[in-house]
Amino acid sequence: MRHFFIGDIHGCIDEAIELLQKFSPQFDDKIFQTGDFINKGPDSIGALNFIRENNIRCVMGNHEAKLLRILETAPELRTEKELRFLESVREPERIAKIVRDLPLWIDTGKFLLLHAGLEPEKKSLAEMDPKWILSIREWNGKAWYEQASIPDRVVIFGHWAMNGLVDFPHAKGLDTGCVYGKLLTGYCPEENRFYQIPAHREYTKGKGVY
Repeated sequence: MRHFFIGDIHGCIDEAIELLQKFSPQFDDKIFQTGDFINKGPDSIGALNFIRENNIRCVMGNHEAKLLRILETAPELRTEKELRFLESVREPERIAKIVRDLPLWIDTGKFLLLHAGLEPEKKSLAEMDPKWILSIREWNGKAWYEQASIPDRVVIFGHWAMNGLVDFPHAKGLDTGCVYGKLLTGYCPEENRFYQIPAHREYTKGKGVY
């Protein structure tokens, strides 16, 4: 049995399909994803279907959490930016029914999957503020993974596209900015190998900081 972790998809469904084909999963392999499979890119519904059809276990990303917050806001109070977000994901209510139950983290016993990272100075995940688990990049000017870890776990995360691939013994960062025209990355620890698919094009402008 192998584990395969896929970075932030952001609706880049064609690249996600190619990445999984490149990995070529067997019947007993377990597949995971770092969250933020919706928004920014071309096909959030396609990404949702990809996740469900391949029995991929996901954690909540900040974009999934944002979708839920927007839908909890009265329609007349939604900003233009929030309305564009809903338009981007195309079927927000359908997606919300699925992502509402996503966990903040998945602990396999050897790997800890979460979207952004760990809150330094806290001893356990239960003590950490969910907003940091979903959004942290730096803490006091330094990358969080230079200051925080979980004993006997390799932390697998996404979220920080501008930072690119992170490869440390205790932390693997898989958001390599596919939606910005860069790469979609997956990681198989049993093979000690990163799988990558080049983006077909630049789907959105930006530096991957949001």
